[in-house]
Amino acid sequence: MGNEHGGSGSFLTDQQRGLMAAILDGIIPREGDFPGAGELGVADHIDETVAGSKDLKRLFAEGLKSVVSMSHKEYGRDFGSLSADERVHVLEHIESDQPAFFEELIHHAYAGYYINPEVLRVKGLQLSPPMPKGYALEPFDLSLLESVKKRG
Repeated sequence: MGNEHGGSGSFLTDQQRGLMAAILDGIIPREGDFPGAGELGVADHIDETVAGSKDLKRLFAEGLKSVVSMSHKEYGRDFGSLSADERVHVLEHIESDQPAFFEELIHHAYAGYYINPEVLRVKGLQLSPPMPKGYALEPFDLSLLESVKKRG
């Protein structure tokens, strides 16, 4: 069996990590070449973010409990075993009943998704360091940096 918690500095248990992946795939499902957020591992991004905040830990713990409770209340099954439509129904209830959690969930889901190298690659964005081989700078007057140089 897996660890109770996903790793050092993590917040989610293995069971919660699986639940979060299913939730994320419901929020940002696979579409064409774009992977779903859950299958992409965005739960790791959320886990790291939540682990650093006492308030987010409490909010996500309560929110995830609500997802589990609502899934069992409405359908008598775990969220991961629900159909796509049933998942949407549960998440709509969560959005209504737990708006603060849902807002944070959406924010961190999209933040984690759109910084992922795989998503950037599929979007056709070049992944390269900004300097020295990355983005080219427009020519400019280097004397503009004199005041900065003088400060040391």
